[in-house]
Amino acid sequence: MKTTFSRSRFKGFTLIELIIVIAILATLASIAYPTYMSIQENAARTAAKKSCTDIVTGVERFKQDNNGMLPYDPNEATPDGKDQIYLETVEGKDAKLIKVLTNREEDDDDTRLNSSRDTYLRSDEQEQPMGGLFIDSAEGVNFYDPWGQPFYIVLCEEEQGTIDPFTSKRLRGKNCLVYSTGPDQDGKASVAAADADKDAPRGRRSRKAAAAAAAAAELAEEALEDNVYSWKNPK
Repeated sequence: MKTTFSRSRFKGFTLIELIIVIAILATLASIAYPTYMSIQENAARTAAKKSCTDIVTGVERFKQDNNGMLPYDPNEATPDGKDQIYLETVEGKDAKLIKVLTNREEDDDDTRLNSSRDTYLRSDEQEQPMGGLFIDSAEGVNFYDPWGQPFYIVLCEEEQGTIDPFTSKRLRGKNCLVYSTGPDQDGKASVAAADADKDAPRGRRSRKAAAAAAAAAELAEEALEDNVYSWKNPK
């Protein structure tokens, strides 16, 4: 018996059908991609805030265990006129703070600050300078936010508390502030904002200076809300 096959059973896709399928896939991708990026961005923000909180908690625990001493080398950091100390979490700019908190000071260092050898800041080592502890043989011990930038730290040994460099307000009972400036790096506080001269000349110039300072403070507040992730910003 002779069997015949219909050509229609083996018909492939036409060009129009392929174009329609590609268009549908492109539409689905355009819808899914922003959602994916939003999820990734929210995860990065959450990680940045957690790291800020972890650093502050580590500093506070170290202070409690060491008779009120803060975990930095005073020979490598000089307080300003208001006893503020500004650090970044990269080798050479952190005054050994990250080494102290992570218990990575050299064993033969006579000036070792973490004498109890406790670990006050825990983080997995990263292969790239991003999202946590990054140790490079050439550059040393560093701690980066999810966007590959250092965290910014303000310390103050005075009991009245540290001055917030964004708002110039003193935060009572807080000896350590930690910030990450986010994916676009806007909102980085100026040290000068915390060192405003209260003895500026009065009169028209002082009114202009006050207006300029108020405008700068407003911008700083906006930056703090929109771009800066800190220990005190749980949103």
